[in-house]
Amino acid sequence: MVQWTPEHYKWPPKAASAIFSQFLGFFLDAYDLTFVTAMTSTLAAVLLPPTLSKEVVGYFITLLGYAFTMIARPLGSAIFGNLADRWGRRDTLMITIVGYSTASALTAAIPTYAQAGWAAFWIYSALRFILGIFVGGEYAAGHPFAMEYSAPRWRGLVSGIVQGAFSWGVALGGFVVAAFTAYFGQAAMQAYAWRYVFLTGLIPAVVALYIRFAMPDTPVFSEAKNKGQLEKVPFFSLFRPPALWTFLSVFVFMTGLFFSSYSLFYFATGILEKAGLAQGAASYYYGVSGVIAAIAATLWGFSSDFLGRRKALVIAGVVSAILAIPAFYVWYLGAATNNVALLYLGAALAGWLTQWPWGLVPVYLSERFATQRRASGVGFGYSSGIFISAWMPLYSIPLYNLFKPIEDGNIWFVAAFWLILAGVVYGIAALLGPETIGVDLRIAQEK
Repeated sequence: MVQWTPEHYKWPPKAASAIFSQFLGFFLDAYDLTFVTAMTSTLAAVLLPPTLSKEVVGYFITLLGYAFTMIARPLGSAIFGNLADRWGRRDTLMITIVGYSTASALTAAIPTYAQAGWAAFWIYSALRFILGIFVGGEYAAGHPFAMEYSAPRWRGLVSGIVQGAFSWGVALGGFVVAAFTAYFGQAAMQAYAWRYVFLTGLIPAVVALYIRFAMPDTPVFSEAKNKGQLEKVPFFSLFRPPALWTFLSVFVFMTGLFFSSYSLFYFATGILEKAGLAQGAASYYYGVSGVIAAIAATLWGFSSDFLGRRKALVIAGVVSAILAIPAFYVWYLGAATNNVALLYLGAALAGWLTQWPWGLVPVYLSERFATQRRASGVGFGYSSGIFISAWMPLYSIPLYNLFKPIEDGNIWFVAAFWLILAGVVYGIAALLGPETIGVDLRIAQEK
C-alpha cells in the first residue's frame, strides 16, 4: 500500500488551468470524431455514389474516414511526442491545437460526390489523415501535461476528468448533430448544413489555445530539463529495454481499449438507425451514451485512487465482457420497438461499459514511462492500440455476414463481439502489468 504524505496532496501552481486546457483539447478530438459517426448516413450520401451509400457496405466505407483519422495518430504521436520531450509539453500543445482544429474546420469546405466523383471521398479521407496527425500529438503532449500538473494523491481523479472530456465531446457532438438535424431537416443537412456542424469545433479550440499561451511548462519537465536529463531522440529510446517491455505491454493494453471504444463509436448510430430511428433521434441517444461514458470515465479514474490502477482495470474488463451482449441487445430492442425506457437504458449501458476503463489511461500510461520519454511513451503507446483496431470497419463486414442470423439485418451483435474481445484483452494486459499508483513522475524508471 502507498503511504500518502502531505506532499502527495499538494497541487502545483496553475494546475487547474493546465487540466482545463487539456480537457478542452481532448474534448475537441471527440467532438470532431462524433460528427463522422453521428452523420455517417449523411456523409455516405454526400461522398459516395447514390446506390452504394444506401448499402451496409457504404456505411462501413464511410467509416473509413474515421479509420484514416485514427491510423494517422501513431505518426503524430511519434513526431509531437518526441518534440514534447525535447521542447516541452506546452509549446508542442500550441502547435497541435491549431493544426487539428484547422483541419476539422476545412472538412466543411470539401466537394461532394456530385461535384467531384470519388475524389470527394479521397479529399475527405486525406483531411481526416492530416487531422489525425495533430490529434496524435495532442494527447502525446497533453496527457503528461495534465498528469505532471496534478497532485500525486489525486492523479486518478484528474485522469478521469481529462479522459472523460472525450466522452463529453461525444455527447455534445451527438446533441449538436441532433439539434442541427431538427432545425434544418434531413434534406438540408444532406445538402449543406453538415458543413456548419464541422465549423462549430473552432470555438473550444480558440479557448484552449488562449489558456495554453498563458501557461508555463510543467514543473516535472522543467526540472528534468534543468538537470540535463533530456534525450536527443526520446522516441527511439522506447524501443530499447527496459522501455521496450513497457511499450509492448501498453500496446496490448491499448489495443483492447480501442476495441472497447470503437464498439460504441463505430456502431451506435448504425444500430439505432438500422432498427428504425431517424438520424436526429439516433444522434440524440448517442449523445446520451456520451454523457454516461463521461461520468463513467471520471468516476472510475477516481476509483483507481483507492482501488489501485490494476484492480480497477481488471474489474472493468470482466464486467464489460459479461454484460456486452445484453447491453447492445437492449439498445437495439429499444430502437426496434420505439421503447424510450429501453433506449435510455441501452445508451447508459453501452456508454458506461465501453468507456469506464478509459478514465485510467492518462494516469496509468504516464506512471509507466520516465519523464524524459513520457510524451513519446504515452503518445505512441496510446496510439499503438490503433494499429490493429482502426480497421474494425473492414473486419466487421465478414462478421456482419456471419452474425446475420442473430442480428436480423442489424449490427448490434458485431458491436457486442468487439466489446467482449476488448474486456478480455485489456483485462489480461492489466492483470499481467504492474501496479503504478503512487509512482513518482520525476523518477526516470519504466514500470
